[in-house]
Parts: sequence; structure tokens; C-alpha cells
Amino acid sequence: MRKTLAWMLYVTAYTGLFGMPLLFFPDTILPLLGFAPATGPWVRLSGMFLLVLSYFTFTIYHKSIVALLPHTIIARAGISIVLIILGIAGHPPFLFVIALIVLVGVIGSFLSYIGENRAPPLSRP
Repeated sequence: MRKTLAWMLYVTAYTGLFGMPLLFFPDTILPLLGFAPATGPWVRLSGMFLLVLSYFTFTIYHKSIVALLPHTIIARAGISIVLIILGIAGHPPFLFVIALIVLVGVIGSFLSYIGENRAPPLSRP
């Protein structure tokens, strides 16, 4: 599960990189992404949520919690679908970029997970 766990570092990186600016300076970053400046606490809460996800994904990697890997793949696939639907619904196109970033991790994690879970070929006597 070494390769699949390594994909958790990718997830840690993008959730941390998105979370920090949303928590600490959302009014600067949101207009650059095509969104209106934040008027309420929701965007800072989103940043905090992303930083917590970053912590959890790093913990999964660091402690090698293999049992959670398929669950993270399913959850991230769902997040990608929601982001794509929101983009299609007319929200800022940057949502497609975020969806692509998440999908890269989903596909990489999934392929690694499948590859590392294949049963070894039967040996002939």
C-alpha cells in the first residue's frame, strides 16, 4: 500500500494549499478565482475544514492507516462530481480546475490501490 498511501501526500498538499488562503486572506484570493469577496464566515470555515482534512490525510499517510484508503477515494470522487456539477451550473470555471486537481488524486489513488491489491499469480508446482 506504499504507493496508495503516497497519494495521501498529494491530497495533503492541495487541501493545505487551498485551506490556508481561504482561512487567512479569503478576500484577496477569492476574486482571483472568479468568486465575489467573502461577506460571511463561511469561506474561513471552508478554509479551516480544508486544513483539518489536510491534517487527517497526512495522519493516514504517516500512521499507514490502510483501512481508510478506499473510503477516501470514494469521498474524493464524490467531491469531484459535486464540483463538476457546480461548474456546469454556471459557477466560476475555477471549480473545474479544482475538480481536475481532485480527480488526479482520485485516479492515481484508485489505480495504485487496485495495483497493490491484486492477488499474486498462482505459481505452478
